[in-house]
Amino acid sequence: MDFESLYKDHADAVYGYLAFKLRDSQLAEDLMQETFLAAHVRLDQLRTAGSAKAWLLSIAHNKMVDLLRRRSAELPLQAESLAASGTAAPTLFIREALEQLDELERSIVYGLYVEGLTHRELAEMLGLPEGTVKSKAHYARRRLHRWLEGGSEQCCREKTM
Repeated sequence: MDFESLYKDHADAVYGYLAFKLRDSQLAEDLMQETFLAAHVRLDQLRTAGSAKAWLLSIAHNKMVDLLRRRSAELPLQAESLAASGTAAPTLFIREALEQLDELERSIVYGLYVEGLTHRELAEMLGLPEGTVKSKAHYARRRLHRWLEGGSEQCCREKTM
């Protein structure tokens, strides 16, 4: 696959992942450019990757982690900036639901249900065993289900255990 096709086919997925994780469109655009620059430099490694999309998301994930480590703090969700940007109530509800999960579970849920990655692709991307990804996905779904049923107190107690 050539670089132009790689970009055309996967730029939206990379940007979507970064925007979801960072909650900052400008920062997501910057990291997307860094991701594709790194991908261009290492394009020969794509042949050994199982999935181009998972390979790119893995690069994006690593770029994001490096940035957050340099800043030594995650970017907080700012309700005011969401309201100012015209974000609809359903988006806030989804974000609130996802806040019930830890960071790894959010990444797994996003990868599975938004990006459509397989458990294997997510395992490769996150550097985890496939079984761990499957069990984390199971417990994340269960926690979200309980939260949606109104059992948020029990859900939160489980999370701290």
